[in-house]
Amino acid sequence: MSNSIYYHFLSSRNAIHDLERQMIKVSLIDTLDDPFELMPYLRKMDREHRKLYYDVRKNVSKKYGLLCFSKNWNEPLLWGHYADKHKGVALGFAISKYRIIEVDYQPKRIKLELKDNPKHNETAFLIELVRTKYHNWKYENEIRILVSLKDCIKLGGHFFINFDDNLSLKEIILGCKFDNNEEYILKLSQKLNAKVIPSRMAFGEYSIIKHGSKSNKFQKILNSMIPAIS
Repeated sequence: MSNSIYYHFLSSRNAIHDLERQMIKVSLIDTLDDPFELMPYLRKMDREHRKLYYDVRKNVSKKYGLLCFSKNWNEPLLWGHYADKHKGVALGFAISKYRIIEVDYQPKRIKLELKDNPKHNETAFLIELVRTKYHNWKYENEIRILVSLKDCIKLGGHFFINFDDNLSLKEIILGCKFDNNEEYILKLSQKLNAKVIPSRMAFGEYSIIKHGSKSNKFQKILNSMIPAIS
């Protein structure tokens, strides 16, 4: 079991939906931000061989999705890109039992040899390509969990995994421009037994840090919430 906490960035609206349902949305491979995901080096291949790679990727995409996290929440670019321009939330999870995949950032696309064996080809994609990403994404400091879509809950065309002991919510970080109901977030945090941490811009560095005085204000609000919502 890891003692680390990993952070998943969302808009405030989507974060509240996840907190209310106690579920986290699974990212589908075909909808990831980077179109190079799970795409190996394809140069010097004829159309037939490239099609083989595209077909394997397509089949993998139908079976598996990803949960994506960062190892920290202080990077401003993460908030700008994934948390609605700092108006959103980072949910911090303790993860156990799931296999954590540390992303390996590479300057060049990797070469992958496929064989006349669909199982081998699928495994090669999952082992080699799921953990590989273009090195200019390195600021994300990303870890991933590969999940089978058949094990997910499907709602409105999207796939979700429940919060549980293996994916345990520990922290709710509010962006420095958080644009939603703070008191409601605090009520949800009581139900989920998670800590709420307001953030602000650092005064001297390009970093997002804990907002100390606002944390004290939140604690006073929490102390007044008796009993917690059921």
